[in-house]
Amino acid sequence: MCRIPYSPFQVIFLATVWTVIPSTAPCSADAKTPLDIGNRKQLFIDNSIVASLHHAYRVLNQPVKHANPVLELVPDQEIGGDAPVMAGGAVMYDTENEQFKMWYQAVNYDWSNTYVGYAVSDDGIHWKLPNLGLIEHNGSKTNNIVFKNPAGEVAPAVFKDPVAKDPRRTFKMIYKRRGGVGSPGTGVGVAFSPDGIHWEIGPDRDVIPIADSPHSVLWDPLLKRYVAHTRHNHQFPERLERQVLQSESTDFIHWKRYGVIMKADEQDLIQDRQFYNMEWMRYEGLNIGFLAVYHTLPGMEVKTTRGLPWMDKVDIQLTISRDGRHWQHAGNRKVFLPTGTHPNDFDYGMIYVMQHPLLVGDEIWIYYTGYSGLHWATRRRERQGGVIGLARLRRDGFVSIDAGEGTVTTRPFEMNGNQLIVNADAALGSLKVAVLGANGKPLDGFSIDESDTITGDNVRHIITWQGKRDLRHFIGKTIALQFHLDRTKLYSFVFRNQ
Repeated sequence: MCRIPYSPFQVIFLATVWTVIPSTAPCSADAKTPLDIGNRKQLFIDNSIVASLHHAYRVLNQPVKHANPVLELVPDQEIGGDAPVMAGGAVMYDTENEQFKMWYQAVNYDWSNTYVGYAVSDDGIHWKLPNLGLIEHNGSKTNNIVFKNPAGEVAPAVFKDPVAKDPRRTFKMIYKRRGGVGSPGTGVGVAFSPDGIHWEIGPDRDVIPIADSPHSVLWDPLLKRYVAHTRHNHQFPERLERQVLQSESTDFIHWKRYGVIMKADEQDLIQDRQFYNMEWMRYEGLNIGFLAVYHTLPGMEVKTTRGLPWMDKVDIQLTISRDGRHWQHAGNRKVFLPTGTHPNDFDYGMIYVMQHPLLVGDEIWIYYTGYSGLHWATRRRERQGGVIGLARLRRDGFVSIDAGEGTVTTRPFEMNGNQLIVNADAALGSLKVAVLGANGKPLDGFSIDESDTITGDNVRHIITWQGKRDLRHFIGKTIALQFHLDRTKLYSFVFRNQ
């Protein structure tokens, strides 16, 4: 096994919202071969760019929850009542009309009366439910309903197709075609819309035979395919295990199951082995996943005991894929988006990320459904809850490298750009950068002593050496970077032509 060199103190774990992540370097035979990073941003969510750390630590950063919730339905649902609550869906920012759009599933207490509601917002915080007058519900068309599945649960995943050739199919949806788990025909159907409001159902068949809510679907530009994530419930002799299934399509009609891409292994604690679903987003050349982990013990899903604060809850872990098919845990399987801490919190019981997080300015906005009730609340005649919350994360902020005083050295690489831009928080300290040659030694004029000191918190620090910033003469040459951190959080770097 090849490992990044570390100090004896690197194995310490932080007992805060951060988590120190043990670092393991890529172990392929070409680990010393220079990378070609061009002008692609380099994040530290995995070790692909890192050669060594010294008194520096990879840290999982949790997003900050907004003053939530941002959207809820009234009146409140009573136990056993027919008033709807929100149960997942999708959100996007439509650049064409400069508007946030949301499709949410609404469900009554026993999930027998469900529909897809539509909401819009100018700022992503204040939402409106437009009266569309399209679909009758409870004897009236005065509502914002755009899709209804008379067979029961919908579990909609909606997106605007960036490669749509037919304007009538600009917006696409996958949904659950039938009712409860285990009933005949619980597969996935598809639907199409020119505007996200008026929907036409696709073929009257299950295009993916395996489904359980929630779902996600997007166009993957790397695979050049539509990629859907649904849940596969694998029945072991003594327990049911939830896994994430990936299916792919080139036309959104005919789908082929690639296979299970996330399932529990021996590194997962017994109470952390239920992977409910995984939303994902394309971010800086990576696929970043938001894995909903259901915490329970075999045989205790409905019959819980007291004194287990995690029991029957759902929270979120991070995953990552560089090729769209092979996924791995990020953040050492620690909680990225936690449930609320107080029983009165709207998201005390469960959190499900909505499809899919958005880059808004210099923040990543993560909309999610928060439930005050636990997973099997309705089976125990307890309060269910279900509203939309928002959490915000700094641009590139999933995982950082932190140090009181330490260094980070990258793998050798070739780049394309004339300036080095660094995303770092040095508000409490400072940051300097050296450029190393192929021999690992600092290049003349670009050593640590010649690096200008960076202070402050900025997602776009421009690195200079004695006032010089032009790096174009390094294009096509093998170099590496060494970051010297003094009370600094380092999030990413990139070479740009400015």
